[in-house]
Amino acid sequence: MNNRRNIFIAIILTFVITLSLFSFVSCSLIDFRLHPAGEPVEINDKLTEIKGFIDEYAIMPFDEETALSNAIFFYVASMEDPYCSYMDAEEYAAYLEELSGSFTGIGVNVITTTEILENGLLIYRVIGNSPAELAGLKNGDIIIEANGTSFVNFPYEDAVDIMLDELGTTINLIVDRNGERLEFNVVRQNFTKRLVDYEVIGNLGYITIYQFEAAALEQFEEALKSLEASGVKGYIFDVRNNPGGELNTVKNMVDYLVPKDEIVVLQYKDYESSLYSSDNRLTDKPCVVLINGESASASELFSSALRDILGSKLIGEQSFGKGVGQTTFSLSDGSALKFTTFRYVTKSRYNYDGIGLEPDYVVELPLEDTIYYYCMSREDDTQLAKAIQVLGEEVE
Repeated sequence: MNNRRNIFIAIILTFVITLSLFSFVSCSLIDFRLHPAGEPVEINDKLTEIKGFIDEYAIMPFDEETALSNAIFFYVASMEDPYCSYMDAEEYAAYLEELSGSFTGIGVNVITTTEILENGLLIYRVIGNSPAELAGLKNGDIIIEANGTSFVNFPYEDAVDIMLDELGTTINLIVDRNGERLEFNVVRQNFTKRLVDYEVIGNLGYITIYQFEAAALEQFEEALKSLEASGVKGYIFDVRNNPGGELNTVKNMVDYLVPKDEIVVLQYKDYESSLYSSDNRLTDKPCVVLINGESASASELFSSALRDILGSKLIGEQSFGKGVGQTTFSLSDGSALKFTTFRYVTKSRYNYDGIGLEPDYVVELPLEDTIYYYCMSREDDTQLAKAIQVLGEEVE
């Protein structure tokens, strides 16, 4: 599974600013100011000494701001924490923008397995509510030309450079859709990503949650209310490829689905605390959850909470295995530091960090469908078919 995950991650590029993959952040950011009296004197003295020699003797250019940023980056990277990071002011601003659900660009994910594009650039996923979706682009479209440049037998990185440009600019795309040549003009814009999709399949509600960012809660509530009004008998929640999100968001989503109960136990450095649901249910209908190797962090909390509290079945493949959360501390110069500050488990006290959740029904997709997940046809989605079967038998 890890090899498949590495292949998957390596070949995806998102045309939006994304700095928090596989993140699970606490419900609020902490404003943290370094007081001069609290700074490590030894480090400051050594840097001052080094700077003195450079200023007096160096004949090569020296960018002090870049040097300081690099020093901080590697200082933080020395922590034995795979999820820690230092963000400069620009990166932090982009991170905050992402948390709000706001993105800039045309809103597509593209994918390649080669450095040279043989037939063009494949659109792996069109992001919901993006300029690309509004223009009519679809998953599986192959970009064969952009702004008059052919992408056939064209370097992948050069194609990416052409796709990326400033806000407000227009890109002209020629795409191949199942052998049909289509033309689109797409304006790069700011947009709020649709994080939840839903539909009715037979007498079941099918809800896909792409990420547990703050904007997802309202969209999830809308989906539940709409599907309840349509009279569905049960729910399939799809968190496959969902990398995580915010603690408050996933807690409140679970709150809509379960009676009053313990949702999650947070284990901090010196204490632990529990978060409970408030019996604010929007539905009491049975449900199942679809997971895979890219279901991480908040999506694992969502899945395990429903299994622990409701006995909901998990269907698909073993999840990623991230049972720790991070807090972001803002620094006085506009930069920020994020690192792991708590572990979490659900009602059963099962710690799946580094292990993942084992599905109740294991259904593996072929490697080709794993790589090109969003381009997969509904007919080929054996995991969804199993979810429909399992839940269908339960509601009947």
